[in-house]
Amino acid sequence: MTESYDFKETMVTLTDEDGVDKDFYVDEIYEVQGRVYAALIPGHVENVTEYYVFRLKDLGEDDFELEDIDSEDEYEAAADAYEECLDTRLWNMTAEDEES
Repeated sequence: MTESYDFKETMVTLTDEDGVDKDFYVDEIYEVQGRVYAALIPGHVENVTEYYVFRLKDLGEDDFELEDIDSEDEYEAAADAYEECLDTRLWNMTAEDEES
């Protein structure tokens, strides 16, 4: 069963391995095989060509924590699902434009 996750545009700050803080937008929250993921896009670019996928750990009371995905298979499945979300979004935008 797939749930719908409603959220307002959210920006998060992550610290990379060099200790540098970087801002990211949470672009999509979605479920794959019973696990919830978040796709993040860099907050400083206009044309998005890269994204990062994290597993969401529910901390209760509408609070979540981003977790790294260590399994290559799990990451690929989550990334493929996000790309399907993007394809659906593009298809819907195209359909709306054609109706106008």
